[in-house]
Amino acid sequence: MHFLVSQCYSWEGYHLVQALLEDGHEVSGLHGQSLSDRETHLSMYIGRHAMFREGVQDTDYKAHVSFFGTEERSAESRHHVDISYAADNTPELEKQILLPILYGEWMPRDEEAVQWHGKRILFDDEHFLRNALPIKPVMQTISKLLSGDGSMNNYRFYTKEVCPEQGDRAAIALTRNIRDDLSGLHKHYAQFRFFYE
Repeated sequence: MHFLVSQCYSWEGYHLVQALLEDGHEVSGLHGQSLSDRETHLSMYIGRHAMFREGVQDTDYKAHVSFFGTEERSAESRHHVDISYAADNTPELEKQILLPILYGEWMPRDEEAVQWHGKRILFDDEHFLRNALPIKPVMQTISKLLSGDGSMNNYRFYTKEVCPEQGDRAAIALTRNIRDDLSGLHKHYAQFRFFYE
């Protein structure tokens, strides 16, 4: 299957493209005119993959995936899916996947906190500890949803601890070991700090 991903070198976009490529899909990526240092760094990881191409290709895309309601639907795709941190009731949005706070390698962060949705949230903040999910399994799950039978719904991700309705098919609850995850991320940050700044 072939997917078109906007903001492909953003932190979230990079992890989704990685998940799609790992699942054997072809990906065309779109990005802004200029890249930040972080986006340039992330582009080096996926930009050379044999199944990845920049720009819109002459193909029928299974879906056009955008982040944060920033893109109009591509005429070349069967579906448009927007991935966001907050619900958007724009009628043009066909399907939407809502995310909680995410954490993972290369995330915008400093020594003590993650930068999320324009806010600085401490790693020991109660809201972060209860609600944050690791980005890799979230994007792996989204890859599986995108490559499904085409009957995409609107979905919202939760940690198992705070998922309101376990029986709701639109609610996806994931488990995680946040203390171990953060320990590994702090080591990664210490080793590659230059690329985080």
